[in-house]
Formats: sequence, C-alpha cells, structure tokens
Amino acid sequence: MVIMAEEEENAASTVSEFPKGRVKKIMTLDKDVKRVSSEALFLVSRSTELFLQFLAEKSAQVAIEKKRKTVNLEHIRVAVKRHQPTRDFLLDDLPPPSQPNKPDKHTTPAARPKSDKPLPGTRRIDQFFRKPEPENPAQAEAQAQSPIPVDES
Repeated sequence: MVIMAEEEENAASTVSEFPKGRVKKIMTLDKDVKRVSSEALFLVSRSTELFLQFLAEKSAQVAIEKKRKTVNLEHIRVAVKRHQPTRDFLLDDLPPPSQPNKPDKHTTPAARPKSDKPLPGTRRIDQFFRKPEPENPAQAEAQAQSPIPVDES
C-alpha cells in the first residue's frame, strides 16, 4: 500500500497544471529564446507551480497571523519580505501599498481606477491572451464559420 501511494505521488508530480502552449508563448516572448524543449517547458512550468504554492502558503500564514480569512496584497508583501531569496527578486516588482496599514480596523478595498493604457514599458496581460484580430473582414468571416482548432500542446 505504501508503494502505491509513492507511485501516485510521483505520477502527480510529472503532470503540469499550466497550459503548455501558453507557458511556451510566454517563454518565447524573450527575443533570445527561439525554441523551447519539452524538458525545459516542463521544468519552467513545474518550478512556477512550486513557487506559487510556496508563496500562497506563506501568504496564508501571514493572513492567519493577522486574523484574516482573505489573503491580500499586504499579506503577500509580508511573506515576500520574510523570505530572503524571494525578497531579492520579487519585492521591487510588487505594487506599492495604496494606503498605510491600519491593523485594528476593517476597511473595504479601494476601487482601483480603470486605465485603458498601460504604464510606459509595460503590456497588459489580457492583451497577450487575446486572439489576434484578422486583418480583413473576409478572413474574419471565414474564421467565424470554421470550427475552432484545439491547441493540444
């Protein structure tokens, strides 16, 4: 019975939760990356999953310490500050706190202003995942009538 549990655990660790096609697209956004091997794709996906799991667990611990049921940006910030390797590469990329900490009062989250244009030097992530617009109307009509191909990568 112990052997079966180990086999199931090993099988689960070889399956990535992220879509391979999207991870590969993100990796190839770097102009220096021409091709991505399946091994590299797996390692980047799995490493990302493990890092996000680690960050979520540490952030949840901070939320519990502060007697909160919802993890927010400040909890993530504290978790990042507590872990030296993560702090070294991630802390500067977290958005700055919008208001000073008030640990004793419950506050509603401030409404974030909607901005249609990104800050200089950045791109919106939702634009990355949108399908490109066809250049001519005939092509758009042909695509609308044809079945949608499924990306199995």
